[in-house]
Amino acid sequence: MNASDLTFDEMTQGLQNTHDYTISEDVYTAFLAASGDRSPIHVDEVSAKAAGFEGCVMHGSILNAFISHFVGMVFPGKHALLLGVNLRYANPSYLGDMLRVSAQVVQRVESQSVIEMNVVIENITRGVRAASGKILSKVRAP
Repeated sequence: MNASDLTFDEMTQGLQNTHDYTISEDVYTAFLAASGDRSPIHVDEVSAKAAGFEGCVMHGSILNAFISHFVGMVFPGKHALLLGVNLRYANPSYLGDMLRVSAQVVQRVESQSVIEMNVVIENITRGVRAASGKILSKVRAP
């Protein structure tokens, strides 16, 4: 996938985009290796179920990784510099779930070429909201 080429001027208020992601075994394994977070609810099915979950809960920061890809590759793309993500996790996600990241530009700071976006992550597999929040991104000149 090539990164999109949107400029700051093209990132107008109200503009929106979506992209789908799957929490695959590869994503899960790579995140475990990178984070080192092996809390029992993330790696042990019995512990996760004892805590009231359907199975091993995926790390919330996997969703942050998807947002990093979304901003850097999809919306706005290659001119973006992610400045901040503020997410509120609403429901757990599990291995194999498909998630849809949707973002909409809600504010532009012309003097700094910064955009603020509302983001919603829907768990398509389970029909629930996984998370929602705000994204701040600088959109550098091409």
